[in-house]
Amino acid sequence: MKQTPNWLVERKVILEGQTIIYSYDKEGDILEIIFRDGGGVGIDLTENIVLRFDQSSGEALSLMLISFSKLIEPTKFGPSSFPLTALDDLPPAMQQSVLKILHAYPVNRFLTVSGLFLTPGGDLQPITYLTQPDNLALELDPA
Repeated sequence: MKQTPNWLVERKVILEGQTIIYSYDKEGDILEIIFRDGGGVGIDLTENIVLRFDQSSGEALSLMLISFSKLIEPTKFGPSSFPLTALDDLPPAMQQSVLKILHAYPVNRFLTVSGLFLTPGGDLQPITYLTQPDNLALELDPA
């Protein structure tokens, strides 16, 4: 029987009938939310958020959240938001595919995507923030 190392916390939960695995590396402060197995393409949405998806089916495989405890720290105004600047580097067709995945279940249970005008009449900058499901009980302190 495979034993989980003490620095790794794994939880299986059922969301809307789908088994989702939370795999949290306490030492690295990295949470991977696995929606389904399989090989795919990884897109760095921000410096700390990576989306992995199956390019042929357009299905999300996982989200990797680096420096997870920092990503979920609230500000005095609410959750921290992060610009999705990496989308600008993608070809238009892939941008549309990624945005579709971000707005669809199961990714939209963890990331909320919005837009922000940086200047009046300027370009709309896509931004995101993390939403933490109530049943995500992880030990964030690597003690």
